[in-house]
Amino acid sequence: MAEDQNQGDQVQFLLSDFNTRLRDSDERNKLIRERVLLLGKNLISSKQGLDEELKAIKKENLVIKKDLEKLKQISKNLIDETSKFVKRNEILVIERMLKDFQPLEFLRKNDIEELIEEKLKATKQIKTTKSKE
Repeated sequence: MAEDQNQGDQVQFLLSDFNTRLRDSDERNKLIRERVLLLGKNLISSKQGLDEELKAIKKENLVIKKDLEKLKQISKNLIDETSKFVKRNEILVIERMLKDFQPLEFLRKNDIEELIEEKLKATKQIKTTKSKE
């Protein structure tokens, strides 16, 4: 009977030890499950935040692309317009030609005729004044 009692105590001890281990294991599983749920929630919120940031970056990227296209178009227009400008050496050539030509000193045909008539009158007056003397 002592043996039965001893075996019963051993069985009781093993059962209580098994029960304790089972509770510890359940507790660990419960903690792991909570941690996994918490990690899942954090992962979902992080993914949502990253998705929002990605959308904002994509919008900014589109705006930047549009601005870049506008800048390209403007620079192309400027390049096209600058090709139409007169170059410095061309201006210098024209300036030299104008200096040689000096259009302000040219007279119209009527001006020349008037000038000739004035000179003729002046020479006649000089001749008449000399002849009187």
